[in-house]
Amino acid sequence: MCIQAFIIAALLLWASGLQAATIEQQRNVFQQARAALDKHHIKHFHQLKDQLDDYPLTPYLDIWHARRSLKQGDDSLVAATLLAHADVPETIDLRRYWLKHLAKKAKWSDVQRLIGTSPRLASRFPDIAMMAHWMAGDKQYAMQQFSKHWQQGKTTTSMLKPLYRAWRKQAHPTDIERWQRIAVFAKKRHWKRAHTLAGSLSKQKKSWLYYWQGMQKDPDQAFQSWPKSLSQVAAIVPATLIIKDGIKRLSRRDVLQAWKRLQQLKTNQKQVDAAFLHDLERSVALRAAKQHKPDAMLWLASLPVTVQNKETRAWQIRLAIIGQNWVNVLSVIESMRAEEKQQDRWIYWQAKALEAVGKDQQAKDQWGKIAAGRGYYNFLSAEQLGQKLQLTASDIVVDNDIILAVEKMPGIRRADEWLQLQKRSKAIREWHFALHDADKSTWKAAAVLASTWHWDDQVIRAAFKADELDALSDRFPMSYKKIVLRAAKKTGLEAAEIWSIIRQESAFNQHAVSHAGAKGLMQLMPATARQVAHQLKMSKSTPRLFSAAVNIRLGTTYLADIKRRFGNLALAAAGYNAGPHRVASWLKRVSFDSPEAWVEAIPFNETRRYVQQVMAFVSVYEWRQKKQLSSLTARLHGRAHKVSLNQAVVVYDVNLNSYHKRNRD
Repeated sequence: MCIQAFIIAALLLWASGLQAATIEQQRNVFQQARAALDKHHIKHFHQLKDQLDDYPLTPYLDIWHARRSLKQGDDSLVAATLLAHADVPETIDLRRYWLKHLAKKAKWSDVQRLIGTSPRLASRFPDIAMMAHWMAGDKQYAMQQFSKHWQQGKTTTSMLKPLYRAWRKQAHPTDIERWQRIAVFAKKRHWKRAHTLAGSLSKQKKSWLYYWQGMQKDPDQAFQSWPKSLSQVAAIVPATLIIKDGIKRLSRRDVLQAWKRLQQLKTNQKQVDAAFLHDLERSVALRAAKQHKPDAMLWLASLPVTVQNKETRAWQIRLAIIGQNWVNVLSVIESMRAEEKQQDRWIYWQAKALEAVGKDQQAKDQWGKIAAGRGYYNFLSAEQLGQKLQLTASDIVVDNDIILAVEKMPGIRRADEWLQLQKRSKAIREWHFALHDADKSTWKAAAVLASTWHWDDQVIRAAFKADELDALSDRFPMSYKKIVLRAAKKTGLEAAEIWSIIRQESAFNQHAVSHAGAKGLMQLMPATARQVAHQLKMSKSTPRLFSAAVNIRLGTTYLADIKRRFGNLALAAAGYNAGPHRVASWLKRVSFDSPEAWVEAIPFNETRRYVQQVMAFVSVYEWRQKKQLSSLTARLHGRAHKVSLNQAVVVYDVNLNSYHKRNRD
């Protein structure tokens, strides 16, 4: 029996080795085939491709061949390729390329059919879709779409010239359409284009345009010299456009003065729609609230019920929390819609307010509703009640047959193969395409599979999609352990703090790139990374931000310096996300004496969520390290330094604009 077992094991090892060699050979042939296609060696390309019948990525060769033929004017391969490989995301690119080819050749009936099978193409290529409707005889619809397109300031391409000429013959643009397009250019300060558009307007209307241009330079002064002609009913469209732009610009400079001018407009400009002015009031009041202006509380409360929304109510509560007006906190929460009241955030603050007004038992009852959860407000509530944090975890349990079925899905096999070829973006695209309509059991299997591939960011995503929130080991990996521990030792940060930032920034995607260009595990902007690298006297002038070791070293150095500056992890996290200069500014407006209130009053929704997530994640990572859990409340109340806006900071804090990596709320 022992000899037989040995022989079987040897055969299995030989078979797996043969299979591994075969797949390696196939990868090599695949890459040779692509190179042959790129060099137009079509005969050699087909010879190589014929060796790859069962290779997962062979469909890509067909798709690339069809696209190359299309570039040369031959679309005979496209339809069959799209049909044969409809489950491959690369066909999306081929379909788009074909649409542009058909439009260029003026094959409008074919364009119509292609858009009919893929409606999303119409929004992706509005010019082509409009012309297709026009050529198909749907003239009225094409005209309506072109009017919207033109008013949005879009360029009229050569393709749209026939439609544009017909549109002009039908008495377009109207004055209203012209003013809407002018508004697009005016907001961008493209005044040359705006004045060109105004060429056919009357002398008086042209004067309004010059007035608008002057308003952008000094909105407060301009509102004081409002032209009488703009108060006429006939001037309602340009008047509202100018008022909206002027009030927004003034509110950025002086929000109190913007509110004052708005009240004057309500009195003096009776022709302007009241609902329009109320919307502007809401915008100005919210800006004032985010600047922590005391007057904002009254302004928000004075808004009509029809204009109130969850954001106006949230900021009324935040301002009341800052002012410790606990009766107001309770009153506004009571006025909320039922689904808003049930959010952990407002349950926590309702309990704080109840405690402040002496209703201790009711406060405990409220905290008790959410103390068993896992999150920032849940952990704070548990600590208020003296309870342990609920960090028990479970593994993802799923039938092996489901895992095997997912593993055999063509898209998943292709994703795996792209990972082997170090093409992560293509792997992610295949993975998401294959699983876009998956049920929870499939997502569970996907999470387990991604875990065996050590694909941390997709494990985190799949576990969330599967609603496996108790899978804490999967959802909170401790990858790059040696690098993280070394960085912790060098910087004085806790390993849990570093992992928390990585988890929040990139979900452990080593190759993550934000829309703004931030890169790697700790999402560093290249300019910031260069400045930190210079401080560390690193030899490379351009740091390799997709290297885990380099990224973590630079990111932790930056984070540690911010933490030393402010003395508190919550402030450091806010600075890492929004920029240290912003945190210094917020500290001038709101004292850190009550850290929970300060965090709640962070003006940017993204930064507020970011700080709360990081602070809660530290507890999870302490638990994962089997450490004694530190108190979240204690971390929030950790020693914070008094910081001046003029205080000298680390050298790479000079060019702050290079650091900001996201659009703010």
